[in-house]
Amino acid sequence: MNSKSDKPRLQEPPASTYLSPPGQLPLLSWYRPTYAEKDRHLAPQNGKEVEVVFRDLVPYIPSTTYGTFGLYRYPAKFIPQVVAYVIEHYGLRGQTILDPFAGCGTSGLTARLFGLNYELWDLNPLLGILHEIAIMKPIHLDIDEVVNEMINSSQEWFPEWQNLDYWFPAALLPFLGKLWGYYHHLETNEKKKLLTVPLLKLTRNFSYNDAQRQKLSRSPKAIQRVENLLLSNWREQALTMLKSEIRSVITKQVEYQNLMLDQGELRAKIRAGVDTLQAAYEIGESGDAEWDFLITSPPYLQAQEYIRASKIDLFWMGYTESSIRALSKKELPYHEVEAVPIHSPTFEVYRSMLTEPKILQVYERYFYSVLGALTVLSEHVREYLFLFVGPASLRSVAIPIDRIFAEHFEALGWHHEVTFVDKIVARVLFRSQKNPATGLDDMRMKTEHLVVLRRDHCKEG
Repeated sequence: MNSKSDKPRLQEPPASTYLSPPGQLPLLSWYRPTYAEKDRHLAPQNGKEVEVVFRDLVPYIPSTTYGTFGLYRYPAKFIPQVVAYVIEHYGLRGQTILDPFAGCGTSGLTARLFGLNYELWDLNPLLGILHEIAIMKPIHLDIDEVVNEMINSSQEWFPEWQNLDYWFPAALLPFLGKLWGYYHHLETNEKKKLLTVPLLKLTRNFSYNDAQRQKLSRSPKAIQRVENLLLSNWREQALTMLKSEIRSVITKQVEYQNLMLDQGELRAKIRAGVDTLQAAYEIGESGDAEWDFLITSPPYLQAQEYIRASKIDLFWMGYTESSIRALSKKELPYHEVEAVPIHSPTFEVYRSMLTEPKILQVYERYFYSVLGALTVLSEHVREYLFLFVGPASLRSVAIPIDRIFAEHFEALGWHHEVTFVDKIVARVLFRSQKNPATGLDDMRMKTEHLVVLRRDHCKEG
């Protein structure tokens, strides 16, 4: 890569030409972005870092939680404006994208708006049901009638979880068991899908889990919150919350459908509950898959336990302790992986700085897993890699993951066009001055970086 000193000052990339007020059928009144004659290379092409605010560059999606993009509270969620910007400026209608670390499916939901085909992979099996709910057209539902049926149901259902009493007060369990009994005895249909997220939110709200922590975690603050609920008319509050959340899902479905272009026929493939590294190697051996570009936001280096963060939801959705344990063992911190070549001098520099064995293991496993999978998959990508990562810290050492990724793929023959640097505006996880695990100064990421890499055989214009 060129040194930063010999690069000219670059302007921020262009915003969308959309001018109508946000929130009023945005994409229906906006120009169709994926026509074949457009200039697909509006970004600088010399590897320069360019500061952006993706939320401002994509005004036709009014917020990061607009529509079903805000359906489910998922850690380290990919914001739709990043994917929309990529598709607007690089994508063509009818192309196919892959997101191998899809989380709750933001890449696919955004691609669908523009009429692009997509394939989503993730270790978390919730991806499948969340995707179905997010793309579902709203249905008419008498909410009061349905909630009345739920509380008068003769069915009961409880998860196979030996620690259930630790996470929920005994007084609430019969009530939750009745609601989930109704749910699990429904046939799989639109009504059942519509009730899924409201029930998950309600159940979490009445648990001792601290929602501000990355992992499933019982805290004094959360215990006090539940105790305060129990002193009030909690049953009435629960039913009010349930009705409100059902209405919220319907509203979000309407908002998402109002964003939709006439997309025509498109293909969507969802692989939920899969080990991305293993799936990538299987693709590499078979060679029977190909995508136009890959866009993904891999797990954070210092916060990779998304299965543990979703554990309460998985249990109430019917997953067993053994199945959740098996998924957890495949997460990056616990997944033993073979070393693979990392073609990055920066990787070696920071590797030498990490002297603590456990921290070094986290560092190595992260890059061996993520870059191992992305390298194999890149052989099946025709045009572009878009990698959205942040400079996460290990023991207060900020790791320039974007630079390591860029160097690695440049060595493999990809052209590093640009890295967009976007400021983090909102954060799901708690904030603190000190890391509670180490006592060191908190070094949470302030920016996230979109690395744009192009195959050299792709022609400009």
